[in-house]
Amino acid sequence: MNSCKRLIVCSLAAILLFIPSITFAADSNISVKLSNYIGNKSSISLTPTGFYKVTGDNVAVTDRFAGASRYETATLASSSQWKNPNTVILVNRDIFIDALPVIPLAKKLDAPILFTQPDTLTKTTEKQIAKFNPDNILVIGGARSISKDVENKLKSYGSVKRISGKNRYVLSENIAKQMGSYDKAIVVTGKVFQDALAIAPYAAAQGYPILLTEKDKLPDYDLPKQVIIIGSSFSVSDSVENEIKKTSTVQRIPGSTRYELTANIIKQLKLKADKVVMTNGTKYADVLVGASLAAKKNSQILFIKQDSVPAAAKSITKEKATYAYDFIGSTSSISAEVENSLADEFYLAGGSNYTLKINNGKLNLENIKTYGNSLRIKPEKYSTSNRMSLNGNQYLGTVNFSIESTKYIRPVNENIPFEDYLKGVIPNEMPASWSLEALKAQTVAARTYSITKAGTTVPDTTAFQVYGGYSWNSNTNKAVEQTKGKVLKYNGSLITATYSSSNGGYTEASNEVWSSSVPYLIAKKDSKDPQIGWTLTLSKQQLDTNSLDLNKPSSWWSSATETDAARLSGVKNWILKNKETGAASVKIASIEDLSFSGTTQGQRAKTASMKVKYFVKSNTGSYNLSKITTITVPTTQLRTMIGATVFKSTYVTVKKDTSKYTISGKGYGHGIGMSQYGAKARAEAGDSYSSILKFYYPGTTLTSY
Repeated sequence: MNSCKRLIVCSLAAILLFIPSITFAADSNISVKLSNYIGNKSSISLTPTGFYKVTGDNVAVTDRFAGASRYETATLASSSQWKNPNTVILVNRDIFIDALPVIPLAKKLDAPILFTQPDTLTKTTEKQIAKFNPDNILVIGGARSISKDVENKLKSYGSVKRISGKNRYVLSENIAKQMGSYDKAIVVTGKVFQDALAIAPYAAAQGYPILLTEKDKLPDYDLPKQVIIIGSSFSVSDSVENEIKKTSTVQRIPGSTRYELTANIIKQLKLKADKVVMTNGTKYADVLVGASLAAKKNSQILFIKQDSVPAAAKSITKEKATYAYDFIGSTSSISAEVENSLADEFYLAGGSNYTLKINNGKLNLENIKTYGNSLRIKPEKYSTSNRMSLNGNQYLGTVNFSIESTKYIRPVNENIPFEDYLKGVIPNEMPASWSLEALKAQTVAARTYSITKAGTTVPDTTAFQVYGGYSWNSNTNKAVEQTKGKVLKYNGSLITATYSSSNGGYTEASNEVWSSSVPYLIAKKDSKDPQIGWTLTLSKQQLDTNSLDLNKPSSWWSSATETDAARLSGVKNWILKNKETGAASVKIASIEDLSFSGTTQGQRAKTASMKVKYFVKSNTGSYNLSKITTITVPTTQLRTMIGATVFKSTYVTVKKDTSKYTISGKGYGHGIGMSQYGAKARAEAGDSYSSILKFYYPGTTLTSY
């Protein structure tokens, strides 16, 4: 369909006399193949507003570290991040309190954490230590946690150092002393392992020690000027908080459950969480391994349940656009169903820029993952609050991307409510600043033209109707809303509501352009059309004949350019198809004559005749002597051959002089049906939209579909 903003005309191959009467639901949807504003690109920039999720099978990045035992799980996780660490840290498999404060120190030392039995160096762990071949081994806890025998055996693998304390609180202070200087510390209960390990990745990233406290009594240790308390007053009492406030400023991060606590840490500290480690919040060994892994990878930890993701964790993965998950433990810790549910969707971060490109024949969301041949991105809810910007153009609703012709990314804006589709069409088919009655006439014509395509996929170009997505305007929205459901019918059937930019003062009959005669698409004078004039010049001489030499090398001929090369490309294609079927190419030397004859019912030139001299390039690369041919075609065809954007209508005359042909024309488009500029003039003269439609589509009825 024609757009007067771009002034490009749609050419229908055929037209039906009537469109069968079909009943459409008020909530009909339509899908749109996006190319007009997107173009043919192998890379598209995506910027979501609101919550958008990527859906499909395994769209998120996932990994699982699951061994037959906690020793093997720790080994698998550490092997994924370390090859030859300088230091390895060893903790008791069961006395977990000893290990709670160690993760910030492990981060500082860039050391993996492994488990052992108290009296025997576990074989799996021993094998991993030997593989790592560290210089130093740090043992955490006293001899009751890890025996002297184990310590002695470790000496064969590296220099051994032990950090211990008479109780867990002193041990945490002794570990803190190994951290060096720090201006902030974490204070957590020494009774619940989840609190310390929930904050451990953050503490490790910042270089803050974790200090353990009793619920109602603060141990006698020095604190820095800033302290973060983790957990509610049921874990660390208000009295302990008040005691700390005597020397330090305090921030408390509470949580009514362990699951809420990890989420609150990420929220209150405004942490990035596009990648997280997920562990079962009841499994100490898994949580310790997960916290160590998260600290190493500079990610965060979230506690979940075996068979479900708590609301607090789910909210974080949505708000923080989490796309990568490391799961700790076997399916007895985190089920396969939970893993699959998280793997099969993730949210994009609102306001963030993403790049979708083709990589080795597959769609690749840059810095995230490579997918197959298609990728669907869907809003959490269809609304104007959820929008997707594609190369700077905004669209509502779901967008499905696929690879087209092996080299382009083709988006399809799926299942747009039909009236919203029109809101994206009207301001792109008629300027939104025009009179409301003209916009309403345009809306009814566009709705009538496209309603039969509800439930299908249409192009966003002038080949159908130009659709700009969420390029809404209050004026055109008003036109859509005030004509909701209104269409044109003839004898009870929807009409073919064609329109063009300007008819030059006379509408054209349908059968002059297409094969069928339609009673409501007739030729008649249009006194309100502004008869917009235009000219097009074509040079008689296209190649410099003074320089022409058939003996010149092929490279010269290949580089020689006709004066109007772009405009005559369709003419050359016609010659190759109809006159020189075996030739490699042709070059137009000159236009010997150009004329128009006959008159259509709409006062347009019926037939065009162009006489051209041309040179033929054979398949061997040489150019033959010049030839002359006369191309006699309907003027509409010559317009297409030269280009509808420059040869704007067939309402034309031609003037010849010694050097050129000047084609003068009126209007823009095929002239059938409504003239958009004519509708504008009629609206400004006081005509209602129904009167405008009645003039351009005589005999039709304005009704509801």
